[in-house]
Amino acid sequence: MELKHLRTFVTAVEQSSFTVAGSALDITQAAVSQHVAALERELGTSLFERAHRTITPTEAGRRLYDHAQRILDLVAEAKAAVNGEALLVQGNIRIAASTVPAESLLPCLLARFRESFPEVHESIFVSDSRAATEAVASGNADVGFVGEQTPSSHLSFQSIADDELLLVVSPAHEWAGKQFIAPQSLVRQPLILREPGSGSRHCVEAALRAKGIEIEELNVTMEVNSNDSIRVAVEQNAGIAFLSATTVAHDLERGRLVRVGVKGVKPVRQLFMVTHSGTAASRAVREFVQFVIAAQID
Repeated sequence: MELKHLRTFVTAVEQSSFTVAGSALDITQAAVSQHVAALERELGTSLFERAHRTITPTEAGRRLYDHAQRILDLVAEAKAAVNGEALLVQGNIRIAASTVPAESLLPCLLARFRESFPEVHESIFVSDSRAATEAVASGNADVGFVGEQTPSSHLSFQSIADDELLLVVSPAHEWAGKQFIAPQSLVRQPLILREPGSGSRHCVEAALRAKGIEIEELNVTMEVNSNDSIRVAVEQNAGIAFLSATTVAHDLERGRLVRVGVKGVKPVRQLFMVTHSGTAASRAVREFVQFVIAAQID
């Protein structure tokens, strides 16, 4: 494999276009096609699905992309070492995150990371924990931030923070003046939950189950995949909800929401960074993973 072919292939994957890749590399679109075709002949397989003006890597293309990135990184490292130069780390990091890490952890982490690596860019996909984990497992994301650990021989989970889930109500709710309520009192109240697949929902279900309360016993009036929407609904007294302490901190301070304790129930979950242990990560991704591990998130 020639390095110029690998560099062209990587750029085409990242730009999703042979034409744009050619412009980025200052070569013609025909040259991009020739470089990719040379790789496909050498490997004996198609690397892209071609549909009209868009291209997407095939499964083989996704596997090659990870290794091609690693090869190009090693070449850059070797050149920098020989010339005694500082290595410029650049590239794109694809991040999949559930809502709480996306809202409460990533903004600060990425701001601090860019101070050291300003040439690295991030693309972020926000969903729930299950979808974010699947994105990493399938190779559609380089790293994930989730609120639930899924057993897998191919994925590595690193605990990075704790997240307490608080029961919150509207200031107009009948419980607004109470410090604690009994767990069984929840059965009679309209409850707003995150959607199935959400790590916070699983955490709440487990905490209530430990007190003998199953989800089927509760009066679940809404299932919402947005913490912001749930906060607004609770503020309008449309129901009560368990939400991340970091998510509702400002609302509690300003009196828009009220925290109510549930006797014997304290849902606390860990937030994880997830990576694919069998994938050759780019230098940018490796630097980011090490940065997060060393960040000592509280």
